[in-house]
Amino acid sequence: MDGLASETGMVRIYAYGSRIRGDGDPGSDLDLLVELRHVTTTARRRILDRAWELSLEEGYVISVTVVSQEAFESGPLSVSLYAENVRREGIEIAA
Repeated sequence: MDGLASETGMVRIYAYGSRIRGDGDPGSDLDLLVELRHVTTTARRRILDRAWELSLEEGYVISVTVVSQEAFESGPLSVSLYAENVRREGIEIAA
């Protein structure tokens, strides 16, 4: 998500899911979790818009979940199976 880090307060991005595990098919999406210092409507929209543009350029869907740093590290989300899965199988692709 080039160019968005400073504009959105991006902390890190994790890629996870079937494409990362290597068991996806050509129609599989690329799953990303984008962690921000604070989630705002503007930041979320800019990230989702950029993901859509990249999807069109790359020829596959990029599915993005935008979360706050607090939620992912210490909120209820932090102890969810979803967060556990992202941490276990995900690859940090930007920080």
